[in-house]
Amino acid sequence: MKRQYKWAVFDIDDTLYPASCGLWFEVRDRIHQYMIEVIGVPEDEAPSQREAYFHKYGTSLAGLQNDYKDFDTDGYVKYVHNVPYSNYIGTNIDLIKEMEVLPLDKAVFTNSDKNHATNVLRALGIEQYFSVVVDVYASRFIPKPAKGSFDALFEHLASEPSECVFLDDQERNLQMAKSLGMMTILVRHEGEGDTVADYCVSNVLEGCSVVRRLCL
Repeated sequence: MKRQYKWAVFDIDDTLYPASCGLWFEVRDRIHQYMIEVIGVPEDEAPSQREAYFHKYGTSLAGLQNDYKDFDTDGYVKYVHNVPYSNYIGTNIDLIKEMEVLPLDKAVFTNSDKNHATNVLRALGIEQYFSVVVDVYASRFIPKPAKGSFDALFEHLASEPSECVFLDDQERNLQMAKSLGMMTILVRHEGEGDTVADYCVSNVLEGCSVVRRLCL
């Protein structure tokens, strides 16, 4: 029996735009700055500590929330995303065209915050096509790939996993998504190799093309 999809769910960073454009690297550098200047992590330890947080908790934010009492979450997300988005990404005419013809409702599912997601969508020219943004606040600070984060997604979408197609750049996020019953598309901008996802594409435009075929 053919699936009836309702939602195309997109990650933000390195999915809707490639990290190679430089935006994510500036955000990463600002995470390091915050850890050094605000938290007091030694400069030579900040990169390895951020990496350890990513692998253990899913995000630097989750690791900092765990390790530091009374951590200022709002201050952190404002600090690390205080970047000039238009210096790195701009209107993507081809992506706008894909969004116009994609026959599903569209949502963002991100470990970042809504302001960052909105700034990226706006810079790309596709903000108007997304009716739902499920960010780290909406998931009650449970980041992907934890099941609790996906539970929050399905709650906000009022849909079952089998009704969603999910595009992300992280294998571990897609592995959880697939185990829950989502159709999965890995957006891998660089390199090749095996994947747990149902499909693997080299950019989001190819991903949108796969979504359209799935809806035929």
